[in-house]
Amino acid sequence: MSSKENKYLDILQIFRGFAALMVVVHHTLGALVYYNNIDYYFVKFIGDLGKYGVDFFFVLSGFIIAFTSYYKYNKPLAYRKYIINRALRIYVPYIPIGYLMLFLYANYPELSNASQLDFSYLTSLTLLPDGFPAYGVAWTLIFELMFYFLFSLTFISKKLWNWFLIIWLILILKNNFITDVVSNEKTFQNVFLSLYNLEFMLGYLLSILIIRKVKWNYMFVGTLFIVFTLFSLVLKYYNIILFKFSDHIFVGINSFLLIYISVTYFNPKLNERNIFMMIGNATYSIYLIHDPLKTLIIRLFPSTNSLILNFLILTVVLIICSIAGYIYYLIFEKYIMNKFKKTLGV
Repeated sequence: MSSKENKYLDILQIFRGFAALMVVVHHTLGALVYYNNIDYYFVKFIGDLGKYGVDFFFVLSGFIIAFTSYYKYNKPLAYRKYIINRALRIYVPYIPIGYLMLFLYANYPELSNASQLDFSYLTSLTLLPDGFPAYGVAWTLIFELMFYFLFSLTFISKKLWNWFLIIWLILILKNNFITDVVSNEKTFQNVFLSLYNLEFMLGYLLSILIIRKVKWNYMFVGTLFIVFTLFSLVLKYYNIILFKFSDHIFVGINSFLLIYISVTYFNPKLNERNIFMMIGNATYSIYLIHDPLKTLIIRLFPSTNSLILNFLILTVVLIICSIAGYIYYLIFEKYIMNKFKKTLGV
């Protein structure tokens, strides 16, 4: 990162790690509630909150890719390097675990939930939107890949991208709130018109504010973040949906405010050996491998509805997934990916 950027963004790595662990908590508590017949609302509530880690990821991805690209547009072979780097970033860590789970679910369907059996081989192999991937958590990568590809328009023409973004936004709002033709099936149309894309757009808008050094009053933004967070938690606790996708939109706005405050007013350089930084750096790997790991760990423990024992199991899952994810990160995101980058000259 050049001196002109003057942004470490280390604090965002901490947030990434926390968001990844939220997703692990979501899947682990969901499994424990199902297998161990836990009937406590607050446990289900905490577990359900974890799924919103994905919404934070989407806002953060939109911000990071736009912010970092801003300083690369005028560099030699910028478009080629962008495409290759984004492809390596997604596929190198995904292929080992994604293809393994595809093989297992295709040959041993009893290992999978019924909802995962009707998967698309094309999507599972390429992450192109043609249906559900065999490996359930890979659905988020379909959205990441699409946004990365569409955002590459900025390397061709920023004006073209801005017009495209406006038209894309209008189509998303029209097809979700007026005609309501968008479903959860991961076809190209549904992914392209999904409301999740609004979170990437929020991240892009945030990057513009940070790049242009727009400073809102710290107390105002901080108060807005706290009030909005409490409001969102109350709505979630009482299961109140104000409009379609409202809970995700509120989390997206909260993520926007949190990232803005952190990057603008609290952005220290952190030691890479800081345990939270290590988890943050390994976020993608932790996300990729946590699902089969948590299932294996849960099955090693006897079934119990004891809250203490179930939270002990959750703690074990979080620790093992973090350690295993960091090892996976060192192998595939550091070593193998760097080998590819050197070979391809990016």
